[in-house]
Amino acid sequence: MDNPTLPWLAWSGATATWHELPRTLAAGAVTALAAAPLAAALLTGAPGWLAAAATLPAALALTGLARLAAATARGETAHLALVRRADPVLAVLLSAAGLALIAPWGAVPAAAVLLVGPYALAYGAVRDRRGLAALRGGVILAAYRPAWTLTLAAIAVLGGFAVAASAGVLAVLAAPLVLTIAARQTAALLDEIDTIQGGAR
Repeated sequence: MDNPTLPWLAWSGATATWHELPRTLAAGAVTALAAAPLAAALLTGAPGWLAAAATLPAALALTGLARLAAATARGETAHLALVRRADPVLAVLLSAAGLALIAPWGAVPAAAVLLVGPYALAYGAVRDRRGLAALRGGVILAAYRPAWTLTLAAIAVLGGFAVAASAGVLAVLAAPLVLTIAARQTAALLDEIDTIQGGAR
């Protein structure tokens, strides 16, 4: 589709997730289990350093889940083996959001991760980039189309609210859905950027 709109990308991402729902839910369950230490730390009022450290398993699981979400967004079979292709370096970088749990100024990196994180995860999966390269691509995409970045962050926040309102039941669906939409947006933005760069040559 030429010049896809943001609502169409979100809808197509949701539709793609529905078509791969069993595998998506299975991968989402793995991610939810990885996030269990963080949830437990927050619910029990654990020391800030412990809660911050607990962000790492969740971030690691998200890097693998992003691979499955990218395959789903492309209309491919979402093999669960993709979840094992995690990116430890990117996970460490994104887990900097844990600073929000141990420092008064931590809200700044946490907000940055909320804005850049989905694109970094999606870019790494769509273009098969890892670590700093994935983070760099996420930063570029987030800055390239700020309105899309804010919309994607809002979708992620709404997903978080849905998980909280459902007492965690929707955790198995929220993250895969957000990352599939992010992959759709990322592919569209990369196509646009590649077209612009090709025309400039």
